[in-house]
Amino acid sequence: MGRLACLLCLRFGRKQSLCTKGEIAVRRTHRITQGLAAILLAVASVLVVFPQTAGAAEAWTCPSGGDPQRWDPGYMSTPVPPVYVWNRKIELRYHSSARCAWGRISTGNPGDSVWVDWSSTGGRDWKQLSVTRIPSGGTQVYTTAYNDRGYVMRACGKAGDRSEIVCTRWY
Repeated sequence: MGRLACLLCLRFGRKQSLCTKGEIAVRRTHRITQGLAAILLAVASVLVVFPQTAGAAEAWTCPSGGDPQRWDPGYMSTPVPPVYVWNRKIELRYHSSARCAWGRISTGNPGDSVWVDWSSTGGRDWKQLSVTRIPSGGTQVYTTAYNDRGYVMRACGKAGDRSEIVCTRWY
């Protein structure tokens, strides 16, 4: 009855005088183990709910929140020829140091749009990203920039009052 009495007392916070020092130490170790298991379970459940891989995180991450206007222009280029639709210039812009690309529409009107297509299959299928419209009073706008590691990208756009869409070559 001594061991059972000890465990019951420890469980319900009563006298420990019925327990040996070894039994008290075992019980404390058991509580610590249960606490650590609960913490590990909580962390594991967060990782399952919000999985992230290094590749997935890098694929979307560009410096300065993806704002290309805040980067050093010395590293910027237009890697493929621009395309035109109704006198609007659509460009795929690239920053070699950041490894990020974005779309730009210029010589346009408010409501004209530009976006970036992003493909991991060389352009056989793609995801449309960041449709951005020229704001009131503007003539140009940039999309958010995206990391191109392992992907090809192109810029597409259209005049706001027309249905025709044009896209640059994949890069």
